[in-house]
Amino acid sequence: TTLETHSFSGTPLSTQQYGQQMRDADLIARLSNADEAALEQLYHHYYTRLYRFIARTSRREDLIDEIINDVMYVVWEKASSYDPRCKPSTWIFGIAFNKARQAARDAERNQEESLDDLDEDSAWLGKPDGAIEQVELDEWLESALNTLSPEHRAVIELTYYEGLHYSEIATILGCPENTVKTRMH
Repeated sequence: TTLETHSFSGTPLSTQQYGQQMRDADLIARLSNADEAALEQLYHHYYTRLYRFIARTSRREDLIDEIINDVMYVVWEKASSYDPRCKPSTWIFGIAFNKARQAARDAERNQEESLDDLDEDSAWLGKPDGAIEQVELDEWLESALNTLSPEHRAVIELTYYEGLHYSEIATILGCPENTVKTRMH
């Protein structure tokens, strides 16, 4: 038997991925007709992925749900301008990246961090040794990622956690594909 593959705007996709992208494109088309059920379906389909992406790129847990709501509002408002030659996920993650970057800039301007809010021991309380090692690894990885610019973190997130191709990431970030490749190395 032959494994059937499809492509969406030049990106090779499995039959399952292609089907999901087509369903998402249909939902976006329905949004143009103010179909609230379509918005709800898109929201539930993308919530977890957007949450993870925004958490990793913005580093602002307190703003994630607000950013997701802003993203879905833009999707609702701009559905009629969606270009069906583009993968729906690429379009939605592009909006998410811009909203997360904007929220991070706004938060930096208004940020006043209190030393009273820092409790270094709280992450370690009641954890078995294996969990402590995982917390240490997570903190080390987070520390390393925090040294990167939001654009570099987004490239890593979209590559490793979302499995996007460099061309899709370039579209999301609004930069040349070679810039994405450079940010990976």
